[in-house]
Amino acid sequence: MSKTKHKKRHPQGKRGYTTAPVAESEFATDGTRKRMNPTARNLLFVALICLAISEILLRMELLSGAVSLIISVAALVALVVAMYLQFRKPGGGSQGRPRL
Repeated sequence: MSKTKHKKRHPQGKRGYTTAPVAESEFATDGTRKRMNPTARNLLFVALICLAISEILLRMELLSGAVSLIISVAALVALVVAMYLQFRKPGGGSQGRPRL
């Protein structure tokens, strides 16, 4: 009697659950998921933290406007570098024939 209840509760056997196929992301190509470059991700994170800290210190008047501006410009340069690292072509150059 207990085995029939077990079968009713767990029709798939011992596991008791079914796995649904994983839906592909809209950014996935060729069945592989594209991930963010770790260097670019870390640069973006550091730039965000620098911008936040400089803004907080500026509002608390512990940092002058000029120093805050220098930190903000450095963070924006880091953002541009992170975007370059993320979206550059992995081959390092053009893949086609050279332009004339």
